[in-house]
Amino acid sequence: MAVEPVQPAPEGLELSAPVQQGAILRLVAPRMVRDALGPLAVFFAGWKLVGLAAGISSALVFGLAVLLNERRQGRQAALVRVTLALVCLRAIVGFTSGSATVYLAQEIGIDLLLGSTVLATLAAARPISSWIAADVYPFPTELLESQTFREVMRTITLVWGIYFLLRATVRLIALLTLSTDSYVLVIALSDAPFLIALVAWSVRHSVGAFRRSEQWGALLAG
Repeated sequence: MAVEPVQPAPEGLELSAPVQQGAILRLVAPRMVRDALGPLAVFFAGWKLVGLAAGISSALVFGLAVLLNERRQGRQAALVRVTLALVCLRAIVGFTSGSATVYLAQEIGIDLLLGSTVLATLAAARPISSWIAADVYPFPTELLESQTFREVMRTITLVWGIYFLLRATVRLIALLTLSTDSYVLVIALSDAPFLIALVAWSVRHSVGAFRRSEQWGALLAG
């Protein structure tokens, strides 16, 4: 079967800003850590200093404040919206159960939900990582709709989905074997360091793939 020739990038197409891995990482990594660890840190402080209700309420307010800030910055904030939805879910379960352990145990169920949902988007025309990427950098529409972009985003989505499922397993073991405070430590250690590493890999993988592409290599080099 003949292989279709690669179509060159449209003439005159330019990027709105240079694609620099370091700059993208410095933009994305702090936001990822903020969205992941912020609600947990605020909850833990409020819980220990005041009480369970204060901790849950503080986490909810934190999530709302982050979303409003992202919207003021003009971003679609796809990841922040997901984070806020999860914060709201945690709050409902936390207030209903009245238990800090139940509130924290939701992290396992949420990881399973995230992993399953992320992997399920592989069946869609645009997996979830493509929507998050559009929040990070203003890609041209032509690149967003290209086969190269879809393949890169599918690989990144697959890796992130597997990470969430593995993280759920680690946290379940910690919940069953450790104290509540130690379990919170496991949540933090299985979160921020791995998030930063995965964000760095995602940026490096995507930029490298685009630069190696026959279609988009010259555009990114320019």
